[in-house]
Amino acid sequence: MSTRSKKGFASKVLEWLFPSRAACCSCGAEAVLDEHGLCIDCHLGVELFNAAPPLNYIDGYNAAYVYNDVSSAMVKKLKYNNCKYIAKELADVLELKHGWRIDAVTPVPLHYRREAKRGYNQSLLIAKHLCKRLGLKLDTSLLVRSRDTRQQARSTGAQRRRNLKDAFIADDACRGLSVLLVDDVRTTGATLSECAKALKKCGCDKVYAVTACFTAPDSKGEYNDNI
Repeated sequence: MSTRSKKGFASKVLEWLFPSRAACCSCGAEAVLDEHGLCIDCHLGVELFNAAPPLNYIDGYNAAYVYNDVSSAMVKKLKYNNCKYIAKELADVLELKHGWRIDAVTPVPLHYRREAKRGYNQSLLIAKHLCKRLGLKLDTSLLVRSRDTRQQARSTGAQRRRNLKDAFIADDACRGLSVLLVDDVRTTGATLSECAKALKKCGCDKVYAVTACFTAPDSKGEYNDNI
């Protein structure tokens, strides 16, 4: 056995004995985890998505979780701490609604400068796992982000809409297709609506959307996504 083979075998043994993902995807505690990588406390604290208001240009929407302390920790680890394995845990909770016919799946794109800085697009990672599980076709060429918009956190709905106006360009290849958009978090829905607007402008037939988390507004109609 070569030195490289021995190292590979040793790594597999160590991973089996001391799995790197034995820690909770949310709080990081080493514990017995559920099928989605959560410890018992986080399992009890996570809130499954139920319903959300409709969005302009979007023909149907679904999410995995409501954005709260548990789910937000998962998203932040995925986006900022290079915990790419969490993308699969989030994708595994996502389901398509009955009657959706999907020709292609495309993630909400990052601007190339931001993606280069982060090293990856977290929405693309979620989309890849979702496509693998459901046997769907991934197509990242259907939509691009034409300008580097500023961070959306703590912005009002109106500010988000102004910030994102005409920020996406769709490819003519989407014409006649039923496309599924994938993103990490829906807050006001401005990003998803602008993406869908661009796709439908190019002749896309239907645009559906799924996100790992849905942020509900508070009693004052404000959003506390803080991401």
